[in-house]
Amino acid sequence: MMRRSMIKRFVLAVIGGLLMANAALAATDDEDFVRIKANEALAILSNDALTHEQKTDCFRDFVEEISDVPRVARFVLGKYARGVDPVKLENFTTVFRQYATGVYESRLGSFGGETLMVTGSKDRKPGDSVVSTVINGGQLAEPLDVNWRIQTRKGKKQVLDVQVFGIWLALHQRNEITSVIANNNGDVDAATSILETRITNADFGQDDEEDEGK
Repeated sequence: MMRRSMIKRFVLAVIGGLLMANAALAATDDEDFVRIKANEALAILSNDALTHEQKTDCFRDFVEEISDVPRVARFVLGKYARGVDPVKLENFTTVFRQYATGVYESRLGSFGGETLMVTGSKDRKPGDSVVSTVINGGQLAEPLDVNWRIQTRKGKKQVLDVQVFGIWLALHQRNEITSVIANNNGDVDAATSILETRITNADFGQDDEEDEGK
């Protein structure tokens, strides 16, 4: 009986060790992914050989590569994504894609000469982690903490959200967008119109979010 108990504890210990090892490997992979992709973003936005329009085009392609924009758009719509007219959803996603690119570009676009260092990561659950980084130097008066939520689906890693100045951008947008829709009797088109206006005015909410994060 004692022998069976010892074997059982040994098997459980081995399984636990393998699970921890796999989690550690996943976290390391996520850290490498963020290190490479974040530095790619900074390189695009600090490339003086590109015009502003070229930087925007390159950065839009970059955002498309590293994130699942339609999925993030549905997250931002919250409960209003359920049962929404497919045409309205498509229109919102198209406009949100432009807006999201502007938001991320505005957060990183003022950098020049900074360096990014990965400081660690934390698994939320298998295939879902938060990678912590610090951006130093360049035009920054003090180091800036930036966290990246990474999810792996079918072997592909993607950025679900980014935290800058203490604000998770997609979550912040969700609070704003769902409030707009609620104030317009559940009409998703109202949110689409708001984003279109912000894009036209190059208003990506940076100042408000910096004040909120302080």
